[in-house]
Amino acid sequence: MKLSESLKRNRTAGAMGLNLPTGPAADLSIPDLLNLRPKFAGNRETVNSLLELAFLGREDAKGLERELGIFDQDGTGWNLELFAEDLFVEELIRSCYTIQIEGLRFPVNHAFLYGVLSDPPSDIDAVRFRQDILRELESNESLRRNTEKLYQELSQLLSMFKQPDHSAKLDINAFRLDLLTLAKWIIDWMVTGFAEATSGLNRLHQAGLDIQASSEYGILADLLDFQSRQSTLRLRVQMGADGELKTLAIEDLKENTSNRFYRRPLRRLFDRIKLFVLFGYRLSQREMASRLLREVYLKISPSITPLVQLISQLELYLASLSLKRRVEADGLQMSLATFDPDRPLDLEQVFNPLLLDLDTLPVPCNVRCKGDRAITIITGPNSGGKTRLLQTVGLTQLLGQSGLFVPAATANLPIIRGMFVSLVESETASQAEGRLGRELLRIRHLFEAMGSPSMVILDELCSGTNPAEGTDIFSMVVRLLDRLQTISFISTHFLDFARELRDEQPVKSLEFLQVETDDDLSSTYQFRPGVAETSLAAATADRLGVSFEQLSELIDQRRQAAGKATTDEDKTDEATADEATADETKMGETVNQLV
Repeated sequence: MKLSESLKRNRTAGAMGLNLPTGPAADLSIPDLLNLRPKFAGNRETVNSLLELAFLGREDAKGLERELGIFDQDGTGWNLELFAEDLFVEELIRSCYTIQIEGLRFPVNHAFLYGVLSDPPSDIDAVRFRQDILRELESNESLRRNTEKLYQELSQLLSMFKQPDHSAKLDINAFRLDLLTLAKWIIDWMVTGFAEATSGLNRLHQAGLDIQASSEYGILADLLDFQSRQSTLRLRVQMGADGELKTLAIEDLKENTSNRFYRRPLRRLFDRIKLFVLFGYRLSQREMASRLLREVYLKISPSITPLVQLISQLELYLASLSLKRRVEADGLQMSLATFDPDRPLDLEQVFNPLLLDLDTLPVPCNVRCKGDRAITIITGPNSGGKTRLLQTVGLTQLLGQSGLFVPAATANLPIIRGMFVSLVESETASQAEGRLGRELLRIRHLFEAMGSPSMVILDELCSGTNPAEGTDIFSMVVRLLDRLQTISFISTHFLDFARELRDEQPVKSLEFLQVETDDDLSSTYQFRPGVAETSLAAATADRLGVSFEQLSELIDQRRQAAGKATTDEDKTDEATADEATADETKMGETVNQLV
């Protein structure tokens, strides 16, 4: 804001006799629902400027979408490049985290949710702070409805800032009054709607009380009161027996003289003359009202700016509750994880949430480690669920440590400071290394990036080289992971080597899971201790139609089809020739007749 404009506002307010406080508003409480130490995510000055520009009608605040997508947490050491892509975190948010209230679907800020899930807190108290909010929202239906109402009104407020109605262009003062009225309603609702909250939601109540106690809020309340109740008129009406109005008399007219914005008619005229004589301003009543509204907003705006941040935070909790209700309707279970350091990782009836949109529901399974720093080797047939299990474990840890519901009936998880996941290998034309080279590079990257405590998830380790060399590298990785003291999950098709590891136990932290199969050698998508006896490659090939007999039959069918097509084509050519000969004969007979 330019200095000349600020002076002009102050002069205008002073000439009107309004005792508005000068300087910025006091540093009020920030209603932060994610961090133990309340803070404003992103750049507060930038957000405040964008809102101010939108209120003044100079431009819309579409840049808010980018600013509100920022999640700024104290450094935790998590590097999203090491796990987010392979766990399909973006797809999880897009497909699973939605909000629908009273039949209306609200857009979710995917960038903010992605930021939260990509940077879980390492402080157990911070995790439990979020869990307590979810627990209270789930158990207290009245509080949940109050939260939904607050979210709806905040969304409406943001919508007014981002895309002002056409009415704002016709009557900017009416638009500004509507926006200030909604802002005051939100502040008051925070006080009344969350007074009984015992979790972090009580911060909404406390922040609302702080704002109400400020002089800036008093100015806002007086302005809106004066706007809605400038004067009170009492009438006496007399009706006749026929129902018609006989007399209408004014008994009393009381102006709202106690309001700081009240001015007697002569005083209002004097104010306008004073502005013109002293400062040369020719202001109409409309222009004076416009300047007054701007001045009031600029005073209260430091209190409004943190409220906009609440929208994305409330989305996180409401979307998590919505996912839990959806899952339970399908007969699955979600819960809040525990973090007992005296117990190892233990997942009961865990499932992969990325499979919820498929035609068939995901099959829950159990994953239990015996040690707190276990290295679990997973074996079994292709398409048996190994990769999906690895993905499930990673997502469960991510959601649990973020303080959200996890896709499991119960879950005890460790608190870690980072995660390394390698499940998806994408080929590019510019790759300088072959599969073995890329495998070695990812192993090096793993040990360069990871510390302790952390989680490592690797799919088909050393599958890009021959078994002899691959097992040597595999053995080295296992020993190094044991020294690093990470909790690790590794899938492999080196069954003979896995059995050697099981029998020799080169490191004490080794554990083994195998895919469980039924009598038909089909995967049940359950896992039990041990090493698979066979990868069932032949059975898998037969199931997918890749056996010698099936492919031979396919070749024969294609040959028969090709031969039939050739025969049909020859028949078509012969028929066409016969028709041409017949036409020529008929034409010759016609010519002979004419001759």
